[in-house]
Amino acid sequence: MSEQQIFTEQKFTDLDWSEKVLENIKFEKCTFTGVNFSESDLVSITFDRCKFVSCKFSVSNIKKCALLNCAFKFCTMFSATIENCKTTGTSFSEIDMTTVTVKGGNWSYTNLRYCDFSGKRLENINFQGADLRNADFSKAVLRECDFSECLLTNTSFHKADIRNNRFTSFDISTTNFSGAKVDLDLAITAVNMLGAIIG
Repeated sequence: MSEQQIFTEQKFTDLDWSEKVLENIKFEKCTFTGVNFSESDLVSITFDRCKFVSCKFSVSNIKKCALLNCAFKFCTMFSATIENCKTTGTSFSEIDMTTVTVKGGNWSYTNLRYCDFSGKRLENINFQGADLRNADFSKAVLRECDFSECLLTNTSFHKADIRNNRFTSFDISTTNFSGAKVDLDLAITAVNMLGAIIG
């Protein structure tokens, strides 16, 4: 295995990295402005406290990467795939997620406010502690996902299949579960939050 390349506090501007394979690199406190990652394969890359401005990730494959405390501004991820990545502390609130495919991974404590996951199938994703306020999971199918300690104010699970997931706390008055398919554990959690006693 080749030695990992490390770049610290560097600025990358208006570069065309489309259709490339980038692997085993660490970027720390770097800024990417106008960089084109379209149709690229990003594998086992660590982006630590990096900033992306006006970058393109269309049809890119981002696999086994770490996006730690990163920020995206005016970036596009049309038809990108994010597979088995760790995104702790990163903000995707300005990314259009409607065509993004997410496969597994650790998305704990990630900012996903207003993100649209409606109609998606999401499996084996750790959302623990994530900010999911105003996110939309309507008609999604969710399996083995961890939503414990998430911020779920105005989050919609309308007509979603949310059986076999972990929910520990939410405000039943502001989280939309209308028409959702739920399992017994979630039903009991919701009833307890309403203050009812199961006899």
